[in-house]
Amino acid sequence: MVTRRQLLAAIGAAAVLTAVGGGLLLFRREGATATTTTAGSTAATPPQTTTKGGTLAVYNYSYYIDKDLLPEFEKEYGIKVIYQEYESGEEAYAALLRGGGGYDLIVVPDTYLKDVITKGYVQKIDHGKLSNIGNLDPVFFNNPNDAGLHYSIPYAFGTTGFAVNYYAMKAEVGKRLDSWGDLFDFGILEKMRGKVAMLEEFIEPVMAAKYAMGIDPDDWSDASVNKIIDLLKRQKEYIRGYLGISQIVPALAAGELWTSQIWSGDAATARDEFIKNAGEANADKFEYVLPKPMTHRWVDFMVIPRDAKNVEAAYLFIDFLLRPENSARIVKASYYPTPLKIQLLEKYLSPDILHDPTVFPPPEAKLIYLNYTEEMIKAVEKISYAVKG
Repeated sequence: MVTRRQLLAAIGAAAVLTAVGGGLLLFRREGATATTTTAGSTAATPPQTTTKGGTLAVYNYSYYIDKDLLPEFEKEYGIKVIYQEYESGEEAYAALLRGGGGYDLIVVPDTYLKDVITKGYVQKIDHGKLSNIGNLDPVFFNNPNDAGLHYSIPYAFGTTGFAVNYYAMKAEVGKRLDSWGDLFDFGILEKMRGKVAMLEEFIEPVMAAKYAMGIDPDDWSDASVNKIIDLLKRQKEYIRGYLGISQIVPALAAGELWTSQIWSGDAATARDEFIKNAGEANADKFEYVLPKPMTHRWVDFMVIPRDAKNVEAAYLFIDFLLRPENSARIVKASYYPTPLKIQLLEKYLSPDILHDPTVFPPPEAKLIYLNYTEEMIKAVEKISYAVKG
């Protein structure tokens, strides 16, 4: 199975989200691949959907779908799908700022969701046109960036945690790591000096520090910001650095890093590479941790752009993807979980996938959504400058 993250690791390229106009590596997770359509052409120019009712133009992350679903949709509805892919969420955001860039349906990361809604770049979703909307897990209606899903429908999601290579660590640390506090415990860090990494997208180290200190995730007061700056500066002396996924995955797999902050899908990639190196008998010595006391899930959402030409086809495609059998195929193709109720997906997925914490978070994990406010972005910029210089 080739996934978006596996391809990223293989080619050693990491495109990342940046704060709008800031140029800082603040936000999370981008794949980097060739951009193609179902016809095999590049996506340098947005499609032109000129035939009302005949064509649906979709813009999504690369390697993020089972592409056999596209001709099946075309056959069922008689609608031609122009499916184009992007590498960075910024590209989806830029298309929406142009009213949709010629697309009828765009998958956009939650980082930008609130912004495109408040600025009127996406259409309101008519739930009555989605017969399968009841298949969604209710937890996704409670996200702070589109509470109630009035303008978006979740496509897939992931989590932020850390991975540990106990095979390389051996007994040096003397305990299992299970909390964000472990990554800021200076006794532990001394034993792992130079063998620890944090993610380059700086919202992730910032939130790790917040969780470790028990600061309210929505508290960006000066007092909290200064505490975060102080803790990250102290941690910085012990870590390998703030690294991109293309650096983290091979270093974790090879044992050059003992632990690193990481995203769930990338942890699966690192684990697979580790098993190739260390053998299946040592598979249990590599662990992806959803740390205590909490962490966050991030979500990619489907939206209908303001200037979409084939809105009805967009609804049909969303509803098509919300069928359990089709949603499960996205999971198997991408290694990222979809937002349907787990009991609806169970009959279509193997136990290995269903019980893999790098795919589906276990029920006991405490997961929150991040609220991407202007206050948050400014605070993260300030912390980044103070810590990294």
